[in-house]
Amino acid sequence: MENIPIFNRIAISLEALGIVWFVSGIGFGAHFRDVSASLLFFFWSVPFFAVGWILAGIPIIAMGSRILKIPVFVLGILGATVGFFVILFFPLLDWTIHLLRPVAGVRYGLDLRWSYLIGWPAFCAALGAGGMIIYRWLFSRMGAVGTQP
Repeated sequence: MENIPIFNRIAISLEALGIVWFVSGIGFGAHFRDVSASLLFFFWSVPFFAVGWILAGIPIIAMGSRILKIPVFVLGILGATVGFFVILFFPLLDWTIHLLRPVAGVRYGLDLRWSYLIGWPAFCAALGAGGMIIYRWLFSRMGAVGTQP
């Protein structure tokens, strides 16, 4: 397989990111049966998707055609891990700050109940896995078609 130019790999990754962002926004609005929930999701989710693209998108862009040698299941697990940690970044950061700078007489622990973990973190893990798998699929199609217009 020929090596696809970096501009095309970036375009493919942004296309996969856009697909996942749009579908998740529509799904979010359908879950709540409200169009304004979709609009709210489209507006407020952009920074989280940007961080996810930085953590997952840039490394897979740098891998080039070697991404096709990694099994789809492993890519899904890696994408799910990134999505999970993107949404848990702020609680973990808060916990770390309280751990490094304790206040006398105040006990603080990381209280993540199972009901929380099956909510937003599970949703973001599914988005991360879907984004990685869509990127691999688009990348394989680009390689099969070639880079000619």
